[in-house]
Amino acid sequence: MIEKPKILLISYIYPPAPGGGNLRLVRWTRALSRAGYEPIVITVKSTFARGQDQSLDDEVKEIARIERTASLDPKRIFFLVKNYLGFLQPNSKEKNDRPPSKSHTPGLAYRIFQALRNWLLIPDEMIGWIPFALARAIRIIRKEKPVLMITSSSPHSVQLVGLLLKKFSRIPWLADFRDAWSRHPYYFYPNRFYRRLNRGMERAVVKNADAITFAYGWKEAKQAYPEEKGKFYSLHNGFNEKDFQGVQPLVHPGFNLLYLGAFYGTQTPEYFFAALKELLAEHPELKNEIKVHLIGLFNPEHREMVRRHQLEEVVLIQDFIPHQEVASWMMAADALLLFLGCEIQESMVIPGKVFEYIRAPGWILAMIPEGETAEILRAAGGSVIVPGNQPEKIQAALLKLHQFWKQGKKPARNQEYVMSKEESRLKREMIKIVSSLIAVIQKR
Repeated sequence: MIEKPKILLISYIYPPAPGGGNLRLVRWTRALSRAGYEPIVITVKSTFARGQDQSLDDEVKEIARIERTASLDPKRIFFLVKNYLGFLQPNSKEKNDRPPSKSHTPGLAYRIFQALRNWLLIPDEMIGWIPFALARAIRIIRKEKPVLMITSSSPHSVQLVGLLLKKFSRIPWLADFRDAWSRHPYYFYPNRFYRRLNRGMERAVVKNADAITFAYGWKEAKQAYPEEKGKFYSLHNGFNEKDFQGVQPLVHPGFNLLYLGAFYGTQTPEYFFAALKELLAEHPELKNEIKVHLIGLFNPEHREMVRRHQLEEVVLIQDFIPHQEVASWMMAADALLLFLGCEIQESMVIPGKVFEYIRAPGWILAMIPEGETAEILRAAGGSVIVPGNQPEKIQAALLKLHQFWKQGKKPARNQEYVMSKEESRLKREMIKIVSSLIAVIQKR
């Protein structure tokens, strides 16, 4: 039997860990496997996380060899300590029994951790994984001679693993950026020195990688590194059409709005809640019709916002659900909610959920600044886009969408554009980049 050429995929985030970035990693794994390569994945062992997505893990464990290593990063250490103390039990009711916080001020332990993260853990708190990932990768490279290495971030400590391996082995290297690094609007740097330090590390990665793919921010990267732009590729995320085939939508009475995911950085539902509260005050008859479902990973402060705006009967918060259940919720929603922070620099961020949103049949209420995400939504059609920090405009958009629902008016999608974001096309782009990179390296 002919042995398949091996490709090493290194990522701290990987199924069954939760998070939207996992879908891109699953697509990389499936694309490599179907193109005739054997993916070898290096990732971390179990860490502290709110929920796991076993359905995604089931998709990849049969087509990839997954190597899970130890780590000294805070999430892994916290997981081990909690397990040792017996606080993490499968049927634990701790999260339900603990009273929600009534303050928006983080606790002392959290503030200490953030200070350590910002001042000492550079480029991020996952730096404690680097020695373990590096050791495992060196062993695999020496023994199995992979033809290519792919590092995918965030966290961007992963890219430092790739940089060190490149110096050690000269293995062809593709650096995949699911998220921006030094120019990411959500990342906090204590002062200019720390920002310059991160930009220096980023520059070293850009200079030494043989190819770089960007989920977003491709244009900005070409402007920042014009001398390296020849090896840059724009590789948006997408959706899998199979996830939407044969799906039975959930049955929810009334006008249902859905948000999937979490809130990061300056993302906040505060203005949306204020708009919804005002709408219900002016139109109390809508209180029995409108339901807002928030599904994902949320903090106590978000539950407190719901109580503060007296929306407990309208806004329903549910914990993280496996990806295999997501389509049933999206197919049932009359409108899907999208939040980005209000700062103009956040216009470059494209949440991965956007592409599944445009595949779903409902309207999209996007509370976002102008930028790449807004361009995608307009090209797909069926979206109402308003500034995320102007409650009066959000209120008007909610009323407009409710009227559409009353009238039975459905959004008109540009299906040709939508299908251009389907996974099969995305995987072809992935393999084209990989194949051309390997061919160029082999000719040297």
